[in-house]
Amino acid sequence: MSETKEYANAEKDFLEGYDINQYDRPSIAADVAVFSIGRKLVSDAEYRKLPAKTLRLLMIRRAEQPFCGEWALPGGFMQKGETIQETAKRELMEETGTDKAYLALCDVFSDTGRDPRGWIISQSFIAVLNEEDLANGQLQASGDAGEAAWFDITVEKKAEQKQEQGTAITCENDYALTLERNVSGEITILRAVVREQIAYRDYHEIITYKIVESEGIAFDHARIIVSAFYRLRRMLDSDIRIAFDFMPEYFTLTDLQEAVELISGQELIKPNFRRKISEYVLETDRRVQNGGHRPAKEFVRNLDRFYR
Repeated sequence: MSETKEYANAEKDFLEGYDINQYDRPSIAADVAVFSIGRKLVSDAEYRKLPAKTLRLLMIRRAEQPFCGEWALPGGFMQKGETIQETAKRELMEETGTDKAYLALCDVFSDTGRDPRGWIISQSFIAVLNEEDLANGQLQASGDAGEAAWFDITVEKKAEQKQEQGTAITCENDYALTLERNVSGEITILRAVVREQIAYRDYHEIITYKIVESEGIAFDHARIIVSAFYRLRRMLDSDIRIAFDFMPEYFTLTDLQEAVELISGQELIKPNFRRKISEYVLETDRRVQNGGHRPAKEFVRNLDRFYR
């Protein structure tokens, strides 16, 4: 008998006698931080003004225990035969009616005790929807969700501290998370404080998040949201093309700059920004009216350069 065949038979015998149930197994869930850009509601006194744009996050209000009545990220358990990416896409389709969103892996949350239902590991994702995707889809609560809604999201640093011990450095940052929803003057505000801990060991960086306080946000989703928010910002820092996922097919350069400013939290100088993205856009003969300003030129992605 050849050595290769002998190994194959040994592996077959091992697998036939293997009992996977001898190990405890967690449930696996996908939680999706869905970002988009919308406009804030304005008062009657400001009706002539074009509403300011805002970064938005999709949340679902739970209709079942645990955390019944509180708000959570869209998500659900991985089903047999699915990959975790397929789980995220399915949940996104169920909640938004579209499967066209950009979807990226974000982080893994596996702390024991993070979910009162049992041992549940969450793989978080970032999804980005533009106005066309939203117009073609439809928000719809499904499963254990009573309602799906967009919230304006802001994350602000409250405090920071740094500790050094030899070559080990640890930084802690406290972030105030605010989610606000305004429906015909009825305002819902969700708040949390999340502590980011960054440990540097021999040039390696380890980032963890811990909830300090949370109001109205279910499970440990406040820290998943803050993690996704800053992951999105880091993605933009490394590749500005992520901002184009917030744009429909036709867009103005002002729209694109506003998206970058909302994600980065920085005000940009228009000429510098336009030089930076010039290779990725093509001018069209279309114009769009923006409030009381003169019509603005519309652009499309320059696909010859975009995917190089």
